[in-house]
Amino acid sequence: MRNLNALSPAARSAAMRGGVDGWGQVGGQPGQIRYMEVRKKRPGRQPKCACGCDANKTHLGFANGVCLISGCEMRIRRWVKAGAA
Repeated sequence: MRNLNALSPAARSAAMRGGVDGWGQVGGQPGQIRYMEVRKKRPGRQPKCACGCDANKTHLGFANGVCLISGCEMRIRRWVKAGAA
């Protein structure tokens, strides 16, 4: 079992609501809780969001500890709000 204290607050909340079975191994299954985290800044070229807003990718979308999508904050918030992965 994973140490829940080592997870970010958003990941810990999703793990407590959705369970830790297969945490970090399989993402995108029905019933898994979606959540978002800030993307770490890296030097060099910043990738652009695919939603058409021409903003930089600033956030990551996760389900069950697996990153499934990246984009601007608005795109990821819409993805999280859309429901379980």
